Amino acid sequence: MLKNKYILFVFFGALFALLGYYREFFFGNYNNVMYLLYNHDTTVPVHENFNYFLGLSYKTAYYLKYVFTLIAFVLFFGLSYWCLRVFTANKNLLKWFTYSYLVLLLLSSVLMLWSYFVRVNLDSDEYSVSRWLMGIAQSPLPVLFFLATNKLNEK
Repeated sequence: MLKNKYILFVFFGALFALLGYYREFFFGNYNNVMYLLYNHDTTVPVHENFNYFLGLSYKTAYYLKYVFTLIAFVLFFGLSYWCLRVFTANKNLLKWFTYSYLVLLLLSSVLMLWSYFVRVNLDSDEYSVSRWLMGIAQSPLPVLFFLATNKLNEK
């Protein structure tokens, strides 16, 4: 059984690595598309798979990025939840894990909206914290934290 756990750990590590790589690839190129649309600077490299987005207006591309961010959030949550479910049978831990992701999403959204509507500045500290929270949610850090605390819940 112990050997299977190591294999599963490597399997999930590889899935997180692949998801993280494709997330970085997508958002790096999408940011280049947005830069090109905003500044009309053709020296920025854009992968050929992203040429479709060049036909969008900057405003559409900007708001579409929030949709893509939510998709990445859901993908990381799904993979993390699956990983946690495979390594623990603790339903209480799964519930708290789900709550933690909802709190990350809620806090990030509130800070983003505060920055946008109250501060009217997307370079504010609230905006930076909002992006930082989404960065945590779109990483394996939450599931690693909950896997580590699983041993505490057993006692």
